[in-house]
Amino acid sequence: MTHHTRSLGKRLSLSSKGLRMACLALGLLAGMTASAGPTVQVVWSSEKNPGDGAWFNGPMSSPYALSQQASSAFTDPTSTSATSIAVDPSVQYQSILGIGTSLEESTIFNLARMSSAKRTEVLQKLLSPSTGAGMNLVRITFGTSDFTGRTFYTYDDRPYGQTDPSLTYFSIQKDIDYNIISTLKQALAVNPNLKIFASPWSPPAWMKDNQSLIGGKLLTQHIPVLATYYRKAIQAYQAQGIPIYGLTVQNEPLYTAPDYPSTHVTADQERQLIIAVRNELNANGLSGVKIWAYDHNFDSAAAYMAPIMSDATANAAVDGVAFHDYAGDPSTMTTVHNSYPSKNMLMTERSWWGTSGADRMAQYFRNWAVSYNAWVTMLDSTIKPEQWTGTPGPTMVIQNAYTYDTYWLLPEYYLIAQYSKFVQPGAKRISSTYGSSGTVTNVSFLNPDNTIVSVIINQTGSSQTFKLTSEGQELVATIPAKTVGTYKWTRQGTGTPANLLTNPGFETGTASSWTSEWHNAVLAYKVDTDYPYLGSYKLTLFEVGAYQQVLGQVKSVANGTYTASVYVRSGGGQRVLRLYAKNYGGAEKTAEIGSSAVTNYTQYTITGIQVTNGSIEIGVYTDANAYNWAAFDNFELVKN
Repeated sequence: MTHHTRSLGKRLSLSSKGLRMACLALGLLAGMTASAGPTVQVVWSSEKNPGDGAWFNGPMSSPYALSQQASSAFTDPTSTSATSIAVDPSVQYQSILGIGTSLEESTIFNLARMSSAKRTEVLQKLLSPSTGAGMNLVRITFGTSDFTGRTFYTYDDRPYGQTDPSLTYFSIQKDIDYNIISTLKQALAVNPNLKIFASPWSPPAWMKDNQSLIGGKLLTQHIPVLATYYRKAIQAYQAQGIPIYGLTVQNEPLYTAPDYPSTHVTADQERQLIIAVRNELNANGLSGVKIWAYDHNFDSAAAYMAPIMSDATANAAVDGVAFHDYAGDPSTMTTVHNSYPSKNMLMTERSWWGTSGADRMAQYFRNWAVSYNAWVTMLDSTIKPEQWTGTPGPTMVIQNAYTYDTYWLLPEYYLIAQYSKFVQPGAKRISSTYGSSGTVTNVSFLNPDNTIVSVIINQTGSSQTFKLTSEGQELVATIPAKTVGTYKWTRQGTGTPANLLTNPGFETGTASSWTSEWHNAVLAYKVDTDYPYLGSYKLTLFEVGAYQQVLGQVKSVANGTYTASVYVRSGGGQRVLRLYAKNYGGAEKTAEIGSSAVTNYTQYTITGIQVTNGSIEIGVYTDANAYNWAAFDNFELVKN
């Protein structure tokens, strides 16, 4: 998905603050009190015995756990000497998809042993934006992984020596029987905006050279049927009311485990598989499901991705590249991003402990990750269930193995929540000083609601004083030892120009405020959740027959110069497809999208709209052939 960044230069205006600062520079206001800036919300969480197996024995207290601190405020600059973290919201990078964890079968096994009330309580603590950590992105497994309490299975297991190329025996019934489906439904009830993506550890054994779920290699001749298998799995989940947002086509394709489901898939095989899966999805009304390549460690990513992305068809089919952090360095994501800047970088598997883990998350985001997912959410106090040769470390939630409704939250839950509870979907990472592990480190974001979130991490054994500077003002603060602080404030000053459109991303779930509507035969627009650019909804123009459709919004605005824009994807084929601006006192202006396919969301812009009558209409128009489609999101109208 292509993300376009607008860097806004500083405006020259004689604001009251600008006058004060100019006077200070001239020494004319010496001795006057510094002016108050925006109020800052402050929340702390601290580590406690990170990664220690003693956590399986019972809960321990830590100094801070999403603990609200007294609010503070920015002031004009001071001469205080401290580590400086400079935050510049005018310099923006990737949009954040989400932050979350996994609901693999080990976690679901333990959740299923709880009473319904307690299970809902745990899910609320994980997923609720209001009363919990607000995690909004969850990874599941298609078939079993090593973290399961069940006999290893896929959705089409056959006796040794038998095959099923027609997938006659395909079924997700075990996912129903093992409470996976019901738990995911509960999760969606807690957070309806939850996005769920899936990863398979192994295809059915009969598709592999060793005829086993454990280890072995994918047989190339089975790639077409494996693509159909994945499509059927996505459809089966959707039939249960569980939309699948994305798919990684093979977990850790370069590792063949000796004791649990895994499969070696070469880069060329994955290239073929990605193309086959995309064709299957597109042919079955699932074009919005994202395909994420690789899903393995940093160290081999660049070499593995090169032959996939050099194939134009595979490149177009890939929405992003998924990473694990068990070998290599997060900077690899920047390397891969620079090679393929239109593709998202996703951090799909790794759990760390303590403030060093919170700092590792900061490094992921600073290296272009649009997401983060922890791996394995809840084991019990006897470290079960799982089928891995090693000994797992403590998970963010631990269940008492003897009284199932008893559980305790580890500091890792709170440390992840320092991000997930405050960084909204669609937030942009913004420019900020990283800092130093010897003092404090940082990553910062600009939320869609114009709040800035700066996560400050103190990994040291003593408290640290730092200066947070942004847009000409500063906050001097001290953070305790081994603690993560989230500092949140509303952006001040000129900032990003206000978007004057109402419901610009259709996040009401309707086209409310888009009242200028015309069609020639049948109503050919809808608001849906299929592959939005940001948030949960988008606008789609589509009809099975030839059609014409207009949808616009009329706004009363001050006279002046304006810019309008929208993000667009299109299957192509339209006679006309355009963004328009009209009824503003001048001739209609358009940004022509044209008849070619627009594979990734691309921003189309109309500049220099000179409003002279106090009103303007912004909208889209198409004259389309049968089955032509176009998707629109994040309309914007700003005054220059």
